[in-house]
Amino acid sequence: MKKIFYLFLSFYLAQSDSFIQKITNDFNSNSNFLVLNIKAKNYNGLAIIENDDLFTYYQITQNKNKQEYKLLTQEILSKKNHIEINENYIEKWGFIKVKESEKIKNKFKKGLNSFIKIYFNDDLIEKGITNEDEKAFIIKILFENKISSYIDDETGLLILNK
Repeated sequence: MKKIFYLFLSFYLAQSDSFIQKITNDFNSNSNFLVLNIKAKNYNGLAIIENDDLFTYYQITQNKNKQEYKLLTQEILSKKNHIEINENYIEKWGFIKVKESEKIKNKFKKGLNSFIKIYFNDDLIEKGITNEDEKAFIIKILFENKISSYIDDETGLLILNK
């Protein structure tokens, strides 16, 4: 029965968003960020996490292999479902809570291309956003517009995938 379920789910997700498929297939140590709805005892909202960190979370806490993880995560993202998580795991596993920023929202109102030019240079590398809360909100906006991003392991800067 479990195999039939995964076969059906694989077929359904194969027709789903190629952006979601692309980011959930990135298992590099500095992988693409995902934006998820999370529910915890004291937090109910959006959080960002690198794909490889979320996979490690599911691998350790629920014994998921890569295929099971990808199917589960693709379903969560495509249906905009939430994941329930222990409050203590939020920081431990690398979830970063997303806080709204009116300043950044107003810059995004000028359009996506303008928004990207404000925060990123011609090589699609961030211009030095120092506030981590703002960076998380920028990642959320990019993700919602199907632009993946990751943190460069050498510079620590946010980079957009071309």
